[in-house]
Amino acid sequence: HHLQTGFYSDGVGDMIIEGNLVHDNTVYGLDPHTGTHDMIIRNNIVYNNGEEGLICSLDCYNITIEGNEVYSNADAGIMFSRNMYNSVARNNYVHNEVKGIFVSASNNNEVYNNTVSNSGEGIYVKAEAANNKIYGNTITNATSNGILVNTGAFDNTFSSNTIVNAAKFGINVAPDSNNNVFENNNLINSKVAGQEE
Repeated sequence: HHLQTGFYSDGVGDMIIEGNLVHDNTVYGLDPHTGTHDMIIRNNIVYNNGEEGLICSLDCYNITIEGNEVYSNADAGIMFSRNMYNSVARNNYVHNEVKGIFVSASNNNEVYNNTVSNSGEGIYVKAEAANNKIYGNTITNATSNGILVNTGAFDNTFSSNTIVNAAKFGINVAPDSNNNVFENNNLINSKVAGQEE
């Protein structure tokens, strides 16, 4: 706590980060970076950091993010960034974020069985992110969109997500995104962009 970044790695493999309390860092809470791979990040509590709580960025792969509680960070709770691939975020509890779970310019990942509440965007997929599978998540009380897809994101699958009480839209897909598949999602007191009032 009270560092520049709580944890940072570059090119590290075969590591477990487990059971830590990470908070009040100037930039990121946990930041596995450039080429970090085969890492498990589980059962940590990450909050009140100056940007993302937990971000993997730049060619990271085989990262498993599971069972963490992430909240009250300045930007996103959990972020897949700049060619993060073959990685998983599951069974996390993310709340009170600007963006709950954010997938940007990253491919072939799975995001499932997470609970995201009281965040601006529940799950946000953008920047030509492709071939990601987003399923079985529960998103409640998004102050903007439950799921937002834009900036050319394509070939992603969104299935069996439950979205409750999204203030703007349960699902909002920008026209510049294409070939995304939505199936068996359950919207409760939430609407799809383009629906009539």
